[in-house]
Amino acid sequence: MATLKALSDIISTGVFQITSACAACGDVYPTLDDPYTVESNNIQNRYAIDAAPVIAAAYQLIATLSNPEPYIFTWGMSSYFSASLAAAGQGCVPDILTEVGSDGMHVEEIARKNDMDADKLGATYGGNRDSTTHDPLAGRILRLLASRNIFAETASNRFRNNRISSALCTGKTPEAMQARPAEKWDNTNGCSAMTEFLGTDAARAAGMLVDNLTDPATAHSRGPNRAPIQRAFKTDLPFHYWLQEPANIIHMKRLQHGMRTLTAYASEDLPTGGFDWAGLPENQLVVDVGGGIGTVSMDIAEKHKHLRYMIQDLPATVEEGRAYWASVKPEMLDSGQVQFQVHNFFEPQPVTNAAVFMVRYILHNWPDTYAVTILKQLRAAAQPDTTLVVLDQILDYMSRDGDTGEADIPGAKRPVAPEPLCPYPDAVSGYGYLVDLLMMGCLNSKGRTVTEFRSILNEGGWELRRVHRFAAPHPQQLVCTPLPQSISSKL
Repeated sequence: MATLKALSDIISTGVFQITSACAACGDVYPTLDDPYTVESNNIQNRYAIDAAPVIAAAYQLIATLSNPEPYIFTWGMSSYFSASLAAAGQGCVPDILTEVGSDGMHVEEIARKNDMDADKLGATYGGNRDSTTHDPLAGRILRLLASRNIFAETASNRFRNNRISSALCTGKTPEAMQARPAEKWDNTNGCSAMTEFLGTDAARAAGMLVDNLTDPATAHSRGPNRAPIQRAFKTDLPFHYWLQEPANIIHMKRLQHGMRTLTAYASEDLPTGGFDWAGLPENQLVVDVGGGIGTVSMDIAEKHKHLRYMIQDLPATVEEGRAYWASVKPEMLDSGQVQFQVHNFFEPQPVTNAAVFMVRYILHNWPDTYAVTILKQLRAAAQPDTTLVVLDQILDYMSRDGDTGEADIPGAKRPVAPEPLCPYPDAVSGYGYLVDLLMMGCLNSKGRTVTEFRSILNEGGWELRRVHRFAAPHPQQLVCTPLPQSISSKL
């Protein structure tokens, strides 16, 4: 009983602290009924550290009070949750519900607006198709999501958006999305694109995970073309290269735009916190290696206009990136402050005058040997004063002894929460560990602890000098300097 009381106290005390801090600062903490806005996200981010133990205690309280069997079964069926999110997104449901009032909209009307076949959507029912008794499949999908506070069911089979589901809106009509599916996610926050990717391509990879782990041909392979997703799509191409195939343009665009959501909800101080971008001299060059369409560079460039930016990626992505910047920041392209360059980061790095190489969510895409190759190419092109800034998730052990490799790295060691909480409350949602398995499923790669990052960095010719921590699930910054060539060549 002491544990239950302790968890309950953590929740009540934490909520009181957050509400008191909001009142003192004049902030209004968003509820599920408030609209999804950048400002409301920023408010949540300001209190993310305070909210982490509350959320962790709530998760632990649910697990403590739950019967083990249904608890396990519920998690075991969670693949249907990601599929339901993807179905709602592909059916344009959040956008259809944008202008709906508090009464919501009946699922029959939703089905008419997104051109879904009512018979295919409907569950089995006897002769009478009265909408008061008909229980459409769409309603069942939305009801599952509403049970986890994504959408709200206002009456039988009537639904409306709430704050969370409205994050999936694209700002486009169903007609426009159906007429131009490749443009569906243009100029969005990327959330819809990412959830659709997770419920389709990534879900297919997850469905092959057990087969991949138990097949002797793939069980011990570290090759990027031997992941579960190759089994799902019956291809020998690594996923990154499969996406570049012309027939897979929708898959590529969906993932590219989905990556934007990783910055759309980002803390307002990510472009200014951590590494001292402002301290770099005028006109210095920041190279965003494998930078996609340049969403992170855009955030930094808006705050630090005294720098120049080079965004590198593969041809199709560079083309998409130029189009994106031309639509939202054409002046930066026209002035030459921001440039794009086609480059494969496994090949020699053509830029040898970079002040900073930035590698954001790249290393976790590749197994160790490949990650080391990327780092070695950057080291070969680096000047003695070049800095490498790695933005990535850092995995924590779920034990109290932590990661012994953190001890001598400034900023790396994290404080351990008191019992009965788990050591690192912001890890309880499982987000970082789910991303780790997503990497396994799609890329045969992995997330890494500080010690694992340090190992590949050293082998690649870089010394980890500092870690800048941000509230999860934001990426962490690992700031590195070149090892002397004589040392790195011996590692």
